[in-house]
Amino acid sequence: MLDQEAGAGVAAALGMAVGEPVIYVERLLRFNGETVVFDQIHLVTDLFAGLTLESLSGGDRSLYSLFENTYGVRMIHAEEHLRAVAADPYSAGLLGVQPGAPLLLVERTAYTYGNKPVEWRRGLYCTNRHYYRNDLG
Repeated sequence: MLDQEAGAGVAAALGMAVGEPVIYVERLLRFNGETVVFDQIHLVTDLFAGLTLESLSGGDRSLYSLFENTYGVRMIHAEEHLRAVAADPYSAGLLGVQPGAPLLLVERTAYTYGNKPVEWRRGLYCTNRHYYRNDLG
């Protein structure tokens, strides 16, 4: 977990100025011991003051449950864009695939009340043995 300055893409997705602070988190999700998702998550810093790596990794509740119960930020809806991409060397190493292997890229912007964007996520999904299932309701 890092504090970063928002680049152009992150700033546009989160409705902020380039250079404003954001929280950046990388996480790996596993299924039956196999890494299947590499998430790169950007959060609006002001809403998640005090967020720690320990709180993110503690327990088996979802991130959105943590955000709502600890920070009072409820995700009301999300918009996703999906496309196929080739694994770059870094993500390939994390996901245990060869560079260039096909991955599903899911870019998600999550919104709270007032249609305010609070999270922009870039997820790379290894779908060679699994499929992407989406239930945002």
